[in-house]
Amino acid sequence: MPDTETPVPQKSSHAAVLLFGILLTCLAVVGHRFLPERRLTLEGSPTGENFFLMQSGDGAAADIQWVDQGRFHFACQFPEATVDQGCSFGYQLHGQKLNEGMDLSRYRTLNLAIRYTGEARYLRVAIRNFDPHFSTLEDLNSPKYNFVNIPSRDLTKPVAINLGEFWVPEWWIDQYDLPRDLSQPDISNATIFSLDLRGKLGGTRHDIRIDKIEFVGDWISAESWYLGILCALLLFATTYGVSQWVVLRRRHREQRKKIHHLESEKEKYRKLSTVDALTNVLNRHGIERFVESLAATRVPASVIVIDIDHFKRVNDLRGHYGGDRVLRTMGEILAAHTRNTDGLGRWGGEEFVLVCPGASLSSAAELAEKLRHRIKETNFIPEDPLSITASFGVATSSGDQAFEAVFQQADQALYLAKSRGRNCVVAAAGDQMHSVTGARRGTWAQLSGRFKVHR
Repeated sequence: MPDTETPVPQKSSHAAVLLFGILLTCLAVVGHRFLPERRLTLEGSPTGENFFLMQSGDGAAADIQWVDQGRFHFACQFPEATVDQGCSFGYQLHGQKLNEGMDLSRYRTLNLAIRYTGEARYLRVAIRNFDPHFSTLEDLNSPKYNFVNIPSRDLTKPVAINLGEFWVPEWWIDQYDLPRDLSQPDISNATIFSLDLRGKLGGTRHDIRIDKIEFVGDWISAESWYLGILCALLLFATTYGVSQWVVLRRRHREQRKKIHHLESEKEKYRKLSTVDALTNVLNRHGIERFVESLAATRVPASVIVIDIDHFKRVNDLRGHYGGDRVLRTMGEILAAHTRNTDGLGRWGGEEFVLVCPGASLSSAAELAEKLRHRIKETNFIPEDPLSITASFGVATSSGDQAFEAVFQQADQALYLAKSRGRNCVVAAAGDQMHSVTGARRGTWAQLSGRFKVHR
């Protein structure tokens, strides 16, 4: 139960983070309209050095004068017959260098508040832009002429002009023979801003008071803002994904460590359950497991049953410690002279079992004889020598014969070896050992060591 309940708080926290991210994104999308705006207001100076009045067009001189210079208030009076002339207000956007102006492309709207009295048809709003591709300091008309016309009747209230409404007149483009890519409106380097009265200017007085000239834009454009939100979401998603990957990877490593630990523990307990702690060979359960795995392959095998001769006398003379040393050394000898594919185990007490897959009866008997000789020649307790011998019973399976039947034959052969004086190898001659030792038919056993063959 604890393992299944642990992820629930984590899933809840993930859902809360996702919900918070969605809410924050919605606020960010809506929040652009609440950001402070970039504003540029054209204001006068006490000396009037950055703005001027002038007459445009050819013809008789007009009476153009300031009413209140500090408030951009001026008046124009033209003769009755004035044709194609204008009364202009200009504002310098450049600094000390005439070719270095202001970047008005960062703004989107021009707000004008103008009080006008007169009969002019419209007010022309113009922005000159210096472009080194075609503009020169020697030609004052070479900066690009961007303009828009505002009907005079619209000046009764403040006017908001989208800067996208500005355009470049064809006569000016033709005059400088500009290619198409240079003919588009451009206010990225604006040097002069001007207001011109146009149409029916003769014979009447024109009174103009400019209350506001203001450019308004975003500190961050909507495109940049939404692109920033998208980038932030991608960054968040990437960071979150990487962090989750790191967490999952760490958990995976932890799980692998746990699995490795469990496998080690499993192997440890498997050895404890299948390996004899004293002799370090398989115990009875281990031999049974080995035989089960061998049965699945249907490989015939020979079985050698080994019993230490007079082991009780070893315990009586040397005590259980000496007996343990003999058993331990016996396990070492048998393990050192058997194959990795063989199953070697302590069946119980002083009895050992060796299962040899694929070995014939004769090869198993030869192996048993080598082991018998090795045991006889070994000094089990060097500091207090004691002669140790062992008896061997050998049998081999035929066809689908079960291990229990082969083991019984090998055990009967061992019994015969002990009855004939011990320290010998008796190999059961197949089905001739089905009876106790074949005694009622004679002795059907092959003997090695100090015995010969009897028939």
